[in-house]
Amino acid sequence: MVTNPLDYVEPLAKAGASGFTFHVETSKDNWKELIQRIKSHGMIPGVALKPGTPVGEVYPLVEAENPVEMVLVMTVEPGFGGQKFMAETMDKVRILRKKYPSLDIEVDGGLGPSTIDVAASAGANCIVAGSSVFGAPEPAQVISLLRSSVEKAQQTSIQ
Repeated sequence: MVTNPLDYVEPLAKAGASGFTFHVETSKDNWKELIQRIKSHGMIPGVALKPGTPVGEVYPLVEAENPVEMVLVMTVEPGFGGQKFMAETMDKVRILRKKYPSLDIEVDGGLGPSTIDVAASAGANCIVAGSSVFGAPEPAQVISLLRSSVEKAQQTSIQ
C-alpha cells in the first residue's frame, strides 16, 4: 500500500507489470486519473480495500465509464505476511460476487489449505498466497490445492 500510487504507474509498467492494484483508501481524489493512466500503460487496473473499509467504497470504481477490472478484498490488514485470515471479510466477497457476477475478485491474506474453500465458495476467483506456499515443504502441492478449490467453486456456481 502506497500513499501516491500515481507515482508508481510508469515505473511498474516499464518493469513489465501486467496489472496495477491500488488501495481505494489512498485514491479517493484521483482514481479516475489513476485508472486511465494504468490502462494507458497497457496494465489491468484493480482496486483493493482493507478489512475495515465498507465494500460500497469500490462500487463507483467498478461501475465507472472507465472501470477497474478487479477488486482485491484484503483478508488481513496490509503490512506483513503470516497474518491470520479474517473470515468476516468474506461477506464483502459474497456481496461483490452477487452484484458483479463476471468481476475478478481477488483475496489476499492468510490464504492456504485451511481457508481456501471458504474464500472460493464466497466467490473469490483470484488468490494471493505467500506464507502458505513459500513456507510449505511442497509448494507445488499447495498451489495445486488452491487452484483446484477455486476451479471447483467456479464450476459449482455455474450450475
